[in-house]
Amino acid sequence: MNTKKGFVAAFKDFWFRAGDFRGSSTRGQYWWIFLINFLLGLVFVVALIGGALSSFMAIGPNSNVNPFHLFGNVAGVTFILLLFWFLYQGLPSLSLVIRRYRDAGVTPWVLLLTELAPGIILAIAGRNTTGQVIAGLLRLADLVITLLPTRHPVPAWTTRPNEDSRTVSMVEAIPDFFRRGGVFSGRSSRSQYWWITLWGVIIGIAITVISVPFTVISVVSSLNSASGVPDLTSFFMYLGVLLGLTSLIYLPNLTLTVRRFRDAGVNPWWYGVLFIMQLGASAFIAGSKQFNWGFIIVGILSIVLLVITVLPTKQSA
Repeated sequence: MNTKKGFVAAFKDFWFRAGDFRGSSTRGQYWWIFLINFLLGLVFVVALIGGALSSFMAIGPNSNVNPFHLFGNVAGVTFILLLFWFLYQGLPSLSLVIRRYRDAGVTPWVLLLTELAPGIILAIAGRNTTGQVIAGLLRLADLVITLLPTRHPVPAWTTRPNEDSRTVSMVEAIPDFFRRGGVFSGRSSRSQYWWITLWGVIIGIAITVISVPFTVISVVSSLNSASGVPDLTSFFMYLGVLLGLTSLIYLPNLTLTVRRFRDAGVNPWWYGVLFIMQLGASAFIAGSKQFNWGFIIVGILSIVLLVITVLPTKQSA
């Protein structure tokens, strides 16, 4: 585990300890990450505003502009890249704040009050001043805790980085998936990979079944209100929660695929090549009128990825 100080050490510690929920993190490890995300957040807002303005100007004089093309400009690409950046931070951010609480001498269970409760209170209270004040005080308590000094040494990282692949059940695959969320070394078997893929399909179907009626009910109820103007506040809050929960699996899924490539006897750097090619094809779809070619390329790359991930475990020498 990295115990050095400074931005570079904190940055490496943040990603590679994504699945470490039992250790602790110092103030420096926490606030360096906060600083870089704050600065990137400013870039994110500028890109969002720039993309919205360029989209408005494009649609205004020419109503035939394809919406996909609006993401082909610099602002749109920047927005998409930063969105991915924040999505990949879901699990690392959660484990980091848990370790920071423990390092400050506060049980991580308090996060239910300082992180989860404010969102629930605001969702229920809406514009009620009392609810907003209570939520604000709880968030202030979170700030104070993360500023508290270190109270005990940083314990050893509980995850063994170079774990070998093994056969797991459908239930066993879940803790293994999150526990090694930031571990790029080691290997993962077909069962470790494909049980998680199946879980993703099941959860995706469940979310779709819930989302469609929720969206329809929200729009219909707002249209039937006195103003007659759709109020999509609850929908966007639901979308934010959904994105937050989805972000918890982005990095673990990346590391799992890297380990599956190695387990199948394929150099994991080839996954990086495939990933970059998929991003390039997606950018081509967004910025070009030749949608068919873009989707064909994405389909071929997906088939290559599928073939590699179904290969049997290659015994190490």
